[in-house]
Amino acid sequence: MEIKKIPVAPIGANCYIVSEKENAFIIDPGGDADCIIKATENLKVKGIMLTHTHFDHIGALNDLVQAFPGIEIEVPELESDWLFDPELNLSALFDGGFVFKGKVTKLLSDKAVENFLSGYKIHIIHTPGHTPGSTCFYINQSDDETADCKNPVLFSGDTLFRNSIGRTDFPGGDGRKIIESIKNKLLILPDETVVYPGHDENTSIAMEKKFNPFLKHYSVTS
Repeated sequence: MEIKKIPVAPIGANCYIVSEKENAFIIDPGGDADCIIKATENLKVKGIMLTHTHFDHIGALNDLVQAFPGIEIEVPELESDWLFDPELNLSALFDGGFVFKGKVTKLLSDKAVENFLSGYKIHIIHTPGHTPGSTCFYINQSDDETADCKNPVLFSGDTLFRNSIGRTDFPGGDGRKIIESIKNKLLILPDETVVYPGHDENTSIAMEKKFNPFLKHYSVTS
């Protein structure tokens, strides 16, 4: 599996292109559609998955739908309406607002499993807090998301960052819920899991358990 990280306009959110051989999918195309399209040359892009629907994670959607006719658009089930509402997706604050012109293909629900890449399972983990529908994508080679496997990865959106967590002061944010989401759903993943966040640098579950100041003295709910 290959992962390309592309920081995109307008505020440097991380867009990811995840591929295995010729098949690929895109996570959080926030802007710079031309750069994303160029980075997918020679790949069969099968879908776009969104961790949440703030403007900086969705801004290239309309251009990508045009570039890849028939592409799957997969959105957290609690936020599909946000794609069409500039107030909710916060784009009303920038450049007049973003409204998605395509159709949502699939609503992502907690504990569902996607199979865009041969040999890999994409586990959907609902992690409310940054937004009500915030969702992480955990990829391994097993139907069990907590099973030991080779090179597991987590795309954490704006839920978990290196030594930090996502903001909760936007509409729909909840500081208690984001801590519970991280402690009870993400920190139970294998320590060696590499975390690819929605902004800034990569980290790992082990590193965040040890160093993240927001998660000190964590306990996992049974």
